[in-house]
Amino acid sequence: MSLRSLAPIPLAAIYCAAILGALALGPACAQSPTPADEEQIAACLQSQRDAERDGHDCIGRIADKCLDAPDGQSTLGMVQCLDRETKVWDEILNDEYNRLLGALPKAAADSVRSAERAWLATRDADCHVAYDIFEGGTMAQPIAARCMLDHVGARALQLRDWRELAQPK
Repeated sequence: MSLRSLAPIPLAAIYCAAILGALALGPACAQSPTPADEEQIAACLQSQRDAERDGHDCIGRIADKCLDAPDGQSTLGMVQCLDRETKVWDEILNDEYNRLLGALPKAAADSVRSAERAWLATRDADCHVAYDIFEGGTMAQPIAARCMLDHVGARALQLRDWRELAQPK
């Protein structure tokens, strides 16, 4: 079973759909990361590893540049920028999750699955708080999208650390 089969629909996708539905913009939020985005994160992670750092400084590399561009200045643009990078980290997370499960005995794999379910619930609850604070206003959308990026990136790094514990080089 992969993480995707455990995961509910990502909040970023729900928020994006809500924005698009309200604005009747169609598939604009479907902006996919480019191979260059994936390479940038991989290079950053390698650089961090070479410097014996944990990789958290790599979270936001793509989104922050995108947010500085003119297209990243609107609420929709902000959500798109953040979602684009979240997709890169989600791929890393899913890869690390599957690799970790493959490296563990059944009892440990069951513990990881249980922890992952709890993490998904926490991520979703944490990232929904902005909607409650701002009563669904437009500020909630980019804040929730940034929350998703931060949570998914940090979890991908945590799963990588666990995998490396299970599979030392």
